[in-house]
Amino acid sequence: MIHPDSKASVMDALGAASARGTRVLIVGGRQHIDRGNPAQVDAELWTTQLDGVVAYEPAEMIAVVEAGIRIGTLAELLSRNGQEWPVDAPPDATVGGVIATGVSSARRLRVGHVRDTVLELELVTGDGRLVRSGARTVKNVTGYDIHRLATGSLGTLGAIVQAALKVRPLPQATRSAVVRGDGLALGKMLLREVPMAAGVVATAGAAEVRFEGWDEEVAEMARLGAEAAGGLTDLPAGATFPSSPPWLDGDAVVVIEAAVPASRIDRLVEGFVGWTALLGVGLVWFGIEAGADVDGAIAEIRGRATALDGIAPVIRGPGGLGPSPVAGVEIHRRLKAAFDPAGVLAPGRFWHEAVPASN
Repeated sequence: MIHPDSKASVMDALGAASARGTRVLIVGGRQHIDRGNPAQVDAELWTTQLDGVVAYEPAEMIAVVEAGIRIGTLAELLSRNGQEWPVDAPPDATVGGVIATGVSSARRLRVGHVRDTVLELELVTGDGRLVRSGARTVKNVTGYDIHRLATGSLGTLGAIVQAALKVRPLPQATRSAVVRGDGLALGKMLLREVPMAAGVVATAGAAEVRFEGWDEEVAEMARLGAEAAGGLTDLPAGATFPSSPPWLDGDAVVVIEAAVPASRIDRLVEGFVGWTALLGVGLVWFGIEAGADVDGAIAEIRGRATALDGIAPVIRGPGGLGPSPVAGVEIHRRLKAAFDPAGVLAPGRFWHEAVPASN
């Protein structure tokens, strides 16, 4: 294992790995390690010693942090000033890991995708070069959006070492509620009638809705939702959203995170059980429990997702990414070659990558 404690030591480590052909997996808090295809590597480079706060001005709502800082540590710092970086990740996850895996929040309808919160990024390429993209002042942004390219790249283009994050005020009030019945029908109705809801999640037998904002705003959204659904049952104050996060399903040996056009969710879930859908976004999580035909279930879900112009990667457990949806494969390969010319960064982890021969 490699445990660098500075940007320079990350540069030295990856430069040496590239020269020697040592295959490296970039590791943060290991909370999203199952995302991507299995990668055959010789070493792990951990970013957890890069855990400093570079700059934080609450009035500017920008936090500049090293990539190895834990989500729990950052959340505590921001909360002292009534702010948050809105992602759904365990406290032990790292900022760099969240960005590299593109993990956003189930409250995305209100807070947006994680890529939209990354203003500036520094990453070290596979051959040890330090690259900076973006700017802390949006009007000053020039050049290529490498910070957006790196978001969700699974550590195959470089090791994220620092990020400037756009943070937001914590909502004055929050409220989660549930209504029982046909989850998809009820959820669609809530999505339509409460346009400022932070999120609407459906299961086969219920729909959950999240309200956030000023006190009066939340009260009005709750009133509209109750009228539309014929009544809502409030969940306990402080409850997570959703109340049972499907990506943490303790009974599942495999969790799939399928993504299809939002209008096609009905066709994706028809006939399946054990699913949770984030409406208005098009994400559906499937939990496959022990004793089931895991390979068969994965294949069936992926076949249906592909037919609906979607994808169905496994995010917990074995299974990898599934069939490639990548358009312009040659462009992707050229990008990989530019950032990681020796092909040492997690070879094979992403769809378009060819696994190089063993040393």
